[in-house]
Amino acid sequence: MNSENKFKVLWRKVKNYDYKKLLNSKAFLGCICLVLVVAAVGVSMLIPNGKDEDDEAGKILGNPILVGNNQSDVEKDDSYFSDAMTNREKARDEAIAVLQTIVDSGDALADTKEQALADIAKIVEEMTMEANIEALIKAKGFSECVTVISGDKANVIVKSDGLLETEVAQIAEIVYSEAGITPANITLVEKA
Repeated sequence: MNSENKFKVLWRKVKNYDYKKLLNSKAFLGCICLVLVVAAVGVSMLIPNGKDEDDEAGKILGNPILVGNNQSDVEKDDSYFSDAMTNREKARDEAIAVLQTIVDSGDALADTKEQALADIAKIVEEMTMEANIEALIKAKGFSECVTVISGDKANVIVKSDGLLETEVAQIAEIVYSEAGITPANITLVEKA
């Protein structure tokens, strides 16, 4: 067979291929989704966000705690805790949305769906523990408090001009009783 005949045979195969079958296949749709995700990540990396590497300080779960650069110190102190809580909730809501997408997916394996449901339950449990810890710490006389639990570790930020040893012990006891996290895994931060 000469090269011209090979080309004609190949062209007939391409021309007569059932493309509807290809477009309806799960593998093709998966590849398209993967290409779109890679493209979105690539575009997001190319768009400058105006931040330096050192901007990671002052963040909880990768989200900025304070908003704006020209706020007065009083406004920053007042908004610190509310912004931290808002950012924590936003990050958790986004995580739950991703996990819920997996649960709702018809193509996901049963094990994957079960793991996503378990992860959602864990996030909800951590949110409940954080709210309980914050309420109990505020009941001890602290005006502001934010708690972030991640697995077997807890970060607690309280508004204080100086914690006494008894207050540190009270906070550690609250975290341990509500979340079972030992004092060695608790990071306590004072925010004046």
